[in-house]
Amino acid sequence: MLSLQLKSGEYLAIGDDIAVQIFEGSGSEFRVAVKAPREVPILRGEVYEQTKARPDGLRTKRTKSP
Repeated sequence: MLSLQLKSGEYLAIGDDIAVQIFEGSGSEFRVAVKAPREVPILRGEVYEQTKARPDGLRTKRTKSP
């Protein structure tokens, strides 16, 4: 699993069709913007896990940001 630290406004690209951008929120929260083709499903983790197992390789605990 790749783990990155991004600043507000920075983004990462997944292939040529998907981009994920991070924005500051309030307190310990932040916002995420995802650009992807319409046929690619995008679900919050808790919604995804209602019908499927948690993907392998993801951290199970939230970590404190520095």
